[in-house]
Amino acid sequence: MEEIKLYHKVWMALPPLLILLGFTIVFLIPITKGLNARFWIWNWSLLLLSGGTFLWGLSVLIRERVLHIPPIIIKEDKVIVGKKEYNFADIHHFDLIYFSQTTNIRIHYKPDVEAKKKSEAKGMDRIGRKINRILMGAEDCIQVTNLTMKPEKLCNLLNKRLKQRLMPKQS
Repeated sequence: MEEIKLYHKVWMALPPLLILLGFTIVFLIPITKGLNARFWIWNWSLLLLSGGTFLWGLSVLIRERVLHIPPIIIKEDKVIVGKKEYNFADIHHFDLIYFSQTTNIRIHYKPDVEAKKKSEAKGMDRIGRKINRILMGAEDCIQVTNLTMKPEKLCNLLNKRLKQRLMPKQS
């Protein structure tokens, strides 16, 4: 099985980046023309917020497209999302959930693995897992909005890879 790399759609990232660039310019103009003392702190803070967010978004886009570092990689035995790895051997099944204008793939672990993850979780990780369980219905989710593959197709592919992993290899 070949490795599958998924990227975000560039055309979906450009409008927010252009809007942030516009805000950055709008907040920069009064600073270059001389500021009214009342608005000095607001202008600088809004400039830093919009400019910083624009630079962060641009860096993500460059990281993905120029350096070819995908946010999701599907391998034969695991799914890699950023720096997290989800091994198919630990997973029972995947399913889709639509939450707050985003599409997510829920990861349902096997009961023994889920119990182990709960007992190993500490501090903020434990709280995050509880919140995910309440809001999403699973302890881990993969956000799949605006990827180069449709969420339904991706979920089916992950479940198919999971089933293939469970089947004995024929020679």
